[in-house]
Amino acid sequence: MAGVKLSKKGYQILERAMTELEMERPEVLRLAFAKGLTESETIQEIKREHSNFEFPTSVIAKGDEALLVKHLIIDKVQTQIDETKLDKLILSCVEQGLEIMEQEMNELSNADSYLLYLVQKHGK
Repeated sequence: MAGVKLSKKGYQILERAMTELEMERPEVLRLAFAKGLTESETIQEIKREHSNFEFPTSVIAKGDEALLVKHLIIDKVQTQIDETKLDKLILSCVEQGLEIMEQEMNELSNADSYLLYLVQKHGK
């Protein structure tokens, strides 16, 4: 698994989410990946202007988890994928997840906690 570059917009959302959630970058990237994978209709590659921030896709999954992630993505896209395509699709999931997170954060008032919102939404 290689390194991928987040878009400039994605990086801005990542920084905001880290502040809102008071979490470190790897945890927020994994959360964004999960949101992108589960809450997006499709996983699509979107061409965007890249930032200087690059992260290894192993942040999302390494070892046995990598195989699980690959098969979750295959299930979503309904086609076989190679390692190069896998890295791009992981990045797409993260980017889409960050956009979902931005929408959710924008819907909250200043007094609301995004972390509390996530617990209420997903903690059923």
